[in-house]
Amino acid sequence: MSSKGTLFERISNRLVRHIPTKRVNVQTRTPIVSFTFDDIPQTASRAGAQILEDAGGKGTFYISASFIDTVDNGEQMATTADCRELAARGHELACHTYSHRKLISFSKQELDNDLTRNGEVLSSFDQRQTPRNFSVPFGKAYLPSQPMLKRRFRSSRGILPGVNRENTDLYHLLAVELRPDPHFLETADYWLNSAIENPGWLIFFTHDVSDDPSFYGCPKERLQSLVQRSVAAGCRILTVDAALEELGLVETKRAAKV
Repeated sequence: MSSKGTLFERISNRLVRHIPTKRVNVQTRTPIVSFTFDDIPQTASRAGAQILEDAGGKGTFYISASFIDTVDNGEQMATTADCRELAARGHELACHTYSHRKLISFSKQELDNDLTRNGEVLSSFDQRQTPRNFSVPFGKAYLPSQPMLKRRFRSSRGILPGVNRENTDLYHLLAVELRPDPHFLETADYWLNSAIENPGWLIFFTHDVSDDPSFYGCPKERLQSLVQRSVAAGCRILTVDAALEELGLVETKRAAKV
């Protein structure tokens, strides 16, 4: 979930935008759309995943393992069984730190330990997805953390809206947030139209998915609508990892499936 943060945090986040970790050019004739979910609430692991599967797609679920089998702010989070089921059904399990703290709050060693801990939990659900992809808690990137993220992950997703095309930072991927607020929903339509008219890689992100979502969630019918519009327009719905593979943006190959 995002928050404005302190002045120092905002400056640090902006520095990451202007000092890229790894610039790449996203080139595709067919629009690619990735639907991603952070933390993750149980409704995302169930309703969100089902909406994508009904359209022939899969999603990327950025999991903070400390949330698994808990209730957070009144929201039931995904269970151990939910996470195993997501992996078994072909969805991507990605990293969102273990403890869901702002990156700026970690020492280098603390962050390294936290990411290792989260990775161990995720690997207990799906041993085949390493190295994984990452999204920044609260959307607050931190420049000193970028080298570690590059070393550990294939990509890192931020919360700056847009379509990933030329001069994209692989470790600060653009992403469009889905919330119940009409402004956010109109913005989502705008960026989907942009990706369709000028093909690139569009990433959506949200948290819970229901008929009565939280402040940070997405109305179920709006997620269905965006997925259906994407398919109708000829977009490919891919996980973040599959999109990286399709676009030729990865240097490390997956271990053979066992």
